Amino acid sequence: MLVCLMHTPCFADDAIRFGVPPWPGVTVKTEVATQILEAMGYETVQLEVGPPVIYEGITTDDIDAYVAAWLPAQIDMYTPVLEAGGFEVAAVNLEDALIGIAVPTYVYEAGVTTMADLDAHADKFNHTILSIEVGSGMHTSTEALIANDVVGLGDWTQSSSTTPVMLSVVEDHIEAGDWVVFHAWKPHWMTIQIDMKFLEGVEGTENLVTESTVETLVSSDFNEQYPEAYAFLKNFVVTSEIQSLWIHNYGFEEIAPETVAHNWIAANLDTVEGWLQGVNTVSGEPAIDAVRAAYE
Repeated sequence: MLVCLMHTPCFADDAIRFGVPPWPGVTVKTEVATQILEAMGYETVQLEVGPPVIYEGITTDDIDAYVAAWLPAQIDMYTPVLEAGGFEVAAVNLEDALIGIAVPTYVYEAGVTTMADLDAHADKFNHTILSIEVGSGMHTSTEALIANDVVGLGDWTQSSSTTPVMLSVVEDHIEAGDWVVFHAWKPHWMTIQIDMKFLEGVEGTENLVTESTVETLVSSDFNEQYPEAYAFLKNFVVTSEIQSLWIHNYGFEEIAPETVAHNWIAANLDTVEGWLQGVNTVSGEPAIDAVRAAYE
């Protein structure tokens, strides 16, 4: 069942429907996109559903757009639908996403810069990697590194918890000046809140240390139905630093996503102008003029 999040009793027939997994970065990114689209004269709806439902919904006329196609993480869901012509890739909206292992900057500066450097300092790390939940992809990949004694980690263990608990423990270690190694990814608020560095992957660690991209997907007839919205979404590209800031404001400072998006748009109209180059409103006026009128 698709659950309406916003803006209408359910939604108008011509509203642009975004699939939104309940992840902080995607929540705010979608909110930024929908606020801009609404200033352009479109109606939008956000539907809180997981990726499997989104990939199905984009082929059954239940979802129009999705700004969180993480690759390669979602490749098994993505490829069959793409090959069947179920969606169009409008843009790569984030190019520098990363999943891996990190250490405090003072540990990195002491010489631990790659995964291969960890075991030489095993005692300082208490032979332990702080990790997220059992069953997660990162936990499973780390478990495999330990089981196969990759880069000497065979006598290491994982200490698993939820992400907030893990990061709280990391911050306690840093406050004490201890050496600590932990699961990390960007975009995320941790890259703003914690003075940290990602470790470079080496041979054998590819399943854990992965560079990712995030694509914007639209239904196959989206360009025909919403040409100006399509033109905007093709230009809608952010950096991990921008998205990490959004995640920090929403996920860490607990500011409502609508407020985070509104305040960011108002403070970054020059960036928004780049996204709206050559784009018009529904009524044919320059889109940036409508957005400036709404946010200045």
